[in-house]
Amino acid sequence: MNGRQRFEHDPSDSSFQVDKAIAAILDLSLTEQSEHPELLSQASSGRPTGSVDDGLDSDDDAAEDVPLPPHACRYCGIHTPSSVVKCMGCQKWFCNARGNTSGSHIVTHLVLARHKEVMLHPESPLGETILECYNCGCRNVFLLGFIPAKSDTVVVLLCRQPCASMTHSKDMTWDVSQWLPLIDDRCFLSWLVTMPSEQEQLRARQVNTQQITRLEDAWRAQPDADFDSLERPHQGTEPDKIKLRYDDGYQYQSIFGPLVQMEAEYDRRLKESQTQDEIT
Repeated sequence: MNGRQRFEHDPSDSSFQVDKAIAAILDLSLTEQSEHPELLSQASSGRPTGSVDDGLDSDDDAAEDVPLPPHACRYCGIHTPSSVVKCMGCQKWFCNARGNTSGSHIVTHLVLARHKEVMLHPESPLGETILECYNCGCRNVFLLGFIPAKSDTVVVLLCRQPCASMTHSKDMTWDVSQWLPLIDDRCFLSWLVTMPSEQEQLRARQVNTQQITRLEDAWRAQPDADFDSLERPHQGTEPDKIKLRYDDGYQYQSIFGPLVQMEAEYDRRLKESQTQDEIT
């Protein structure tokens, strides 16, 4: 019968005509599925093979598999050369995007790590440049600003104290009254370090301030730590809880010994973070 059914009804009967049409449709569907089985799998998946969605998904998967370059932001992974800055204190790269934080990732890192010197990417518009004062060589980016030269072709980087506050400059082409900081609203100026595009920020890793703080704390003991390592369970990292009573002196020492060491290490890091170098 090959999937067909014979009807013995009167052809003039309207119900017979309807049944015959339905039978023909079912027969055609069965024939197409037997000759083209891929149509059945496409229908069950809800979308045809080679659709636009498949292309987007494959692109996203491919992007996730591609390893990030060394100059990628250690927070979110953005690696556009004009949008990243290298911290000279730890040799890590960070971008000028805010993400889910109040300031850009590079400024957030500089504040949390108490670092202050940065270098631009070699492929950025300004090249591989360490930001420093033109007059005295100060590299503290929180003190650096710029003054447009009267020729309107270049800008001069000057620190706020003492160079930009000098009333009588040795170079009369500077107008110190026009001095502006390089960091504005917790971000580097866009002409110096560009802001990543909205698409780049949407595709980047989304991190919040709490995650960044945890990572910065981990870097003090393990400089190569990342967000993935923070999520892995660590055995034996938590000290034993103190007790009201102890069986002997050995048990007391085994519990309080690690706690005393942790407190001493915390005090050492706290004192180091409060020091200031290069004071003359």
